[in-house]
Amino acid sequence: MASDLIRSPTVRLLHARQDHAICLRLAASYRHRIAAGETAERADNVCALSNDGGGSLAAA
Repeated sequence: MASDLIRSPTVRLLHARQDHAICLRLAASYRHRIAAGETAERADNVCALSNDGGGSLAAA
């Protein structure tokens, strides 16, 4: 049990690299999701402006 708590520097470095790789994948996933959401939101705004009818927002 105590051996589980004490890790060698090599094992600590391995775990740090694995954690870093996971963080990089998560960050890329979040960037992709945010970009996709912004694209969808822009498309929704364009659709709303084109369906405005009154032209109050489109004229600006």
